[in-house]
Amino acid sequence: MRPRIPLAYAGLLIVALVAIVGFAAFSTSPSTGSSPDEAADQSAASIEAAVAPVSARVASAILALRVSDADARLTQTPSTTAPASTTTEVTTSSTTEPEAEVEPEAELAESTSTLPDTTTTPPPPKDTTPPALKITSPSDGATVDDRVVTFEGTSEPGAMVTSGPYEANVEEDGDWSIKLVVSSEGSKATITAHDEAGNTTTKSITVTYDPPAAQTTTTTTNASPPPPPPDEPKWSPLWPADPGGRQSLEHWRPLVEQYWPANLVNCALNIIYFESHGDARAYNSSGPGFEGLFQHHSGYWKGRAAAAGFRDSNGLYATPYSAEANIAVAWYLANNSSPWDRHWSVDPHHPNAPYECTE
Repeated sequence: MRPRIPLAYAGLLIVALVAIVGFAAFSTSPSTGSSPDEAADQSAASIEAAVAPVSARVASAILALRVSDADARLTQTPSTTAPASTTTEVTTSSTTEPEAEVEPEAELAESTSTLPDTTTTPPPPKDTTPPALKITSPSDGATVDDRVVTFEGTSEPGAMVTSGPYEANVEEDGDWSIKLVVSSEGSKATITAHDEAGNTTTKSITVTYDPPAAQTTTTTTNASPPPPPPDEPKWSPLWPADPGGRQSLEHWRPLVEQYWPANLVNCALNIIYFESHGDARAYNSSGPGFEGLFQHHSGYWKGRAAAAGFRDSNGLYATPYSAEANIAVAWYLANNSSPWDRHWSVDPHHPNAPYECTE
């Protein structure tokens, strides 16, 4: 802002100038005998003489005031420019500091964008639902005529089904089956389904074994079969009986391989092991009698031998003590049954079997 002091001084000087001029005009007396023109000239000269020094003083005062005014403005310049400089420094400081942080923020955003998004989607809840389990066969309280019973049922896809230490065969859709041995006193079969989350469902049924007259048994003896009537040929000479006595299972492997498929050869040898211990003349006298390597039912032998092609043109049948006929008829039964091993009371998959049975 322009200072008002010089204007005040100028006004005072003007007032002083007017006072001086008036004083000079009234205090100067014209000389006696002078003419009016002379008096006027003298008066003007007096005024000029009086004003000249005053004008010089006024001019000096005005010049001093201007110089003082200029000094005042020079004095105010630092005070007006300093804030601008300060403002510039503050602005520069406030704008340069965020710029230095732009690159770390960009790197942080870039590194964060590469991480998997684990905050937007909550983890799925833990599966605590027990798997479905149903036993469809046999029914609870059923009585069966085979000691080895095939238990069947359904569960959820991907579940594992067990009965004690044994694992059932489970299809992709959850259907399962497992073979268990039951007793004549009644056996409680316990089935458990396990899902991938560790949940389990257990169900139990009771099944009783009631052996029919035609049922085979695992008990074998070396008793000789009853002799045929005199002079009456009972068996065909085309398939004579093999010598008695226990033989190693490998002794019978080549003959088993002639009639049984390769994937069931070990399974057939396991049945021979449990039924006759490799004795081609093994005989069990209980009931109607059970004979040979696979312990065929004596009452059904002729019909099964004929169906398997072991009856000659004279109508005579191969003896059940012929290892070849006994093995061939056993495959005939297995090939026409479901499951294939239903005619034997032993489990070819049993962990104590000498060979691994992989069908």
